[in-house]
Amino acid sequence: MSKKVIIVGGVAGGMSAAARLRRLDESAEITVFEQGPYASYANCGIPYALGNVIKDDDSLILHTPKYFKERFNIDVYLNTEVTEIDRTNEKISTRTVGGTEIRQFDYDKLILSQGSEAIRPPIEGEAQSHVVTLRTPQDLQQIRGLMLDRDICSVCIIGGGFVGLEAAENLRAMNFEVSIIEQLPHVLPPVDADMAEILHAELKRHGVDVFLHDGVRRIERSHVVLASNGREIPAELVILAAGMRARTGLAEQAGLEVGPRGVKVDSHMETSDEDVYAVGDMVETEHAVLKQPRVVALGGPANRQGRLAADDMSGKLVHYRGNIGTVVCKVFDLTVGFAGLSVSALRDAGREPLWVTVHPPSHAAYFPGSHPITIKAAFEKNTGRILGVQAVGRAGVDKRIDVLATAIQAGMTVFDLEHLELGYAPPYSSAKDPVNMVGFVASNVMRGDYRIVHAEDLSLKKLSDWQVVDVRSAEEFATGHLPNAVNLAIDTLRDHVDTLDKAIPVLVYCYVGYRGYLAYRILSQKGFNVVNLDGGLKAVIDGGFKLQSS
Repeated sequence: MSKKVIIVGGVAGGMSAAARLRRLDESAEITVFEQGPYASYANCGIPYALGNVIKDDDSLILHTPKYFKERFNIDVYLNTEVTEIDRTNEKISTRTVGGTEIRQFDYDKLILSQGSEAIRPPIEGEAQSHVVTLRTPQDLQQIRGLMLDRDICSVCIIGGGFVGLEAAENLRAMNFEVSIIEQLPHVLPPVDADMAEILHAELKRHGVDVFLHDGVRRIERSHVVLASNGREIPAELVILAAGMRARTGLAEQAGLEVGPRGVKVDSHMETSDEDVYAVGDMVETEHAVLKQPRVVALGGPANRQGRLAADDMSGKLVHYRGNIGTVVCKVFDLTVGFAGLSVSALRDAGREPLWVTVHPPSHAAYFPGSHPITIKAAFEKNTGRILGVQAVGRAGVDKRIDVLATAIQAGMTVFDLEHLELGYAPPYSSAKDPVNMVGFVASNVMRGDYRIVHAEDLSLKKLSDWQVVDVRSAEEFATGHLPNAVNLAIDTLRDHVDTLDKAIPVLVYCYVGYRGYLAYRILSQKGFNVVNLDGGLKAVIDGGFKLQSS
């Protein structure tokens, strides 16, 4: 007898499961019920369609029910809501959206792939017609309609995560006045504050007003957003980009075990009922670094989870290895990427990681078009195991994040990064790739060859405890330097060592860290108690710290 499989929800997880199951089992009866009007669409492309980077909205619709029926013999019902799961009798109840007729379908196996929904914070005035979300093709169509019907000049985005940043860029490209309100101290909360400062500067450079550590008191009918501090922000259109929430209502109704963030599943993507699977944004899966359940609302994990659920259902011995949350995001002329956990997130989880910051060129510096990449890598004190990486730059960020994400998933250490053999040609990299550079610097720290302090460690009080030595050129020193610093250029440092007092600790620095490292090696071998500034003066500047001018 053929196996009846019902999938609730399409898009990434659901349709991936359906197609994979058909490839494994030609006899299975596979039926998909999707509450929305599209079975498979590219929601990550929606901000770019809004900005007309993607010219044809229809290109976001990847496949139709007709395609799935003809190619895979899968029945797809659109605009159909599953209202109830009867696990005892293995039945579901459905109705057409807006209709009243209830239909029931039997299943042998059930896969839930209902995803997440945009959070609409309980803000006074959020139900007004000019307040929208940006998640689905329907949202895109609603915004287009508002732009046609109204004379919109100003847009306020509530939330500075991925969607908020992508929306800001695309709306600015259309010459709208754009502002972002973020309740937390910086945009893109998964990264550290010093890395986010680089994004703040890029947003402001492109004319986006960014209001941090602020909330929204109410949205006025007069097209003004009233911030928590009383500031009035023009907003003829308001986009809610305050995050996503897992859709768990149907799972809860069915009595499945649900955690604080999403539906609980095991490594086979099975719920608390072995005949019911759940995948995608709606589930909690183990974070591979923390070994704790988390929701990762990303297309890549959803696709892999759908595939794995189909494999397990078909008798294959497979296990989901957890998430590390690898992401890249375009912010105007910059790309930001991360994988694993930031230093602040690790601290919040009770960890005390080591970390280093490097600024290598995206490819050989002598080849045209090279730009620095700022990479921050966190790792375990005792083992050097890589726990998280963040990178920001104009080029080559995605390549390095992918390599470092692979290293995290493989449980590699910073010592392993020293030995990676990566593709090299001047247009693409340097002989010492940025990933290798992370390994070299971090391994030096692990081996005790090199002691560092971070920009966050600097304060006027602490600087007074050090002899602060700037080893850049006199011309560079004159453009700005740390308070109380003296200028001893690296090429003449050996001739001026006697001007320093061995009884007082020395802090050396340059612009990106390399000359500071050379100074460290010179002074440490001459008996000085010395530390180098991690990431150099660039890390201080990018992190928003103020310098003293000559």
